[in-house]
Amino acid sequence: MDSLKFLLYTLARIGLMLASLVLALIFGKLFFPILSSFVPDSMSGINSFFTSSDNGSIVAWITMLAVLGIIFLDDGKRHAAYESWSSVNVTITLILMLLIYFVPAIFRDSFHSEGKGKIFYEFFYFPCRWLNQRAGVEYTLSVALGIGVILLFCFLMYLLSFKLYVKKHPVILRRLEPAEPEAETTEE
Repeated sequence: MDSLKFLLYTLARIGLMLASLVLALIFGKLFFPILSSFVPDSMSGINSFFTSSDNGSIVAWITMLAVLGIIFLDDGKRHAAYESWSSVNVTITLILMLLIYFVPAIFRDSFHSEGKGKIFYEFFYFPCRWLNQRAGVEYTLSVALGIGVILLFCFLMYLLSFKLYVKKHPVILRRLEPAEPEAETTEE
């Protein structure tokens, strides 16, 4: 992968991470609580399950995990098929995704979160909120763990997809391996 393709790939994956965050917010904050309207009033325990923001946060986290996992599963297959495999590039992309998601969490306590700042943190880190609320993990650590597990899963899906594709098409693996030195024939 040349440098321009790597830059475009990295920017596209960061954009897809943000798009998956929006989709996760839609499912976790909007659609999941709406399910409580379909439950009869006599089932108040199930109603409270659907309206709990911690459960919505888990749904949002699982949504991000699934969407990004599918994207990287497809990337592994495509990179194997087009012989643009580079675990270093994918690792750098995942590290940049981690930094872009995690770094704003560090500065959360450095100012009084009022107005737009509070709304930003409420929505941007909603998928990782369940770790803080339910498990009692400190805020920045919960953000790091939440996105870290998602991105580790993405890397594993990438590797799995690549290995499965190479197993189905072993010719690709032969092209990726270094050529064996030819035997020297010297006549005496």
